[in-house]
Amino acid sequence: MDIESQVFTPVKIGPVTLRNRVIRSAAFENMAYGNRPSQDLYDYHTAVARGGVGMTTLAYASVNRSGLSFDGQLWMREEIVPESLRKEVEKAEKKWQ
Repeated sequence: MDIESQVFTPVKIGPVTLRNRVIRSAAFENMAYGNRPSQDLYDYHTAVARGGVGMTTLAYASVNRSGLSFDGQLWMREEIVPESLRKEVEKAEKKWQ
């Protein structure tokens, strides 16, 4: 019996098409210095994507101050994160399209 793996074939998840089915699950990067997205965080996930992963996810983010455990943890506060991440996503989309 010949079974062909689909792991390296594209897959559509909602409106997003991934180039393959390899997903890097969230793991604490400790790269959100001062609880803000950093160039190191962007560079890390860019390297993961260059390595062939179909999707990478940010990890260990807090939605309020009381949920912060580490300085390098992302804090999803409205005045900082949405604009910063939007810019990073736009850069990544331009690079990988």
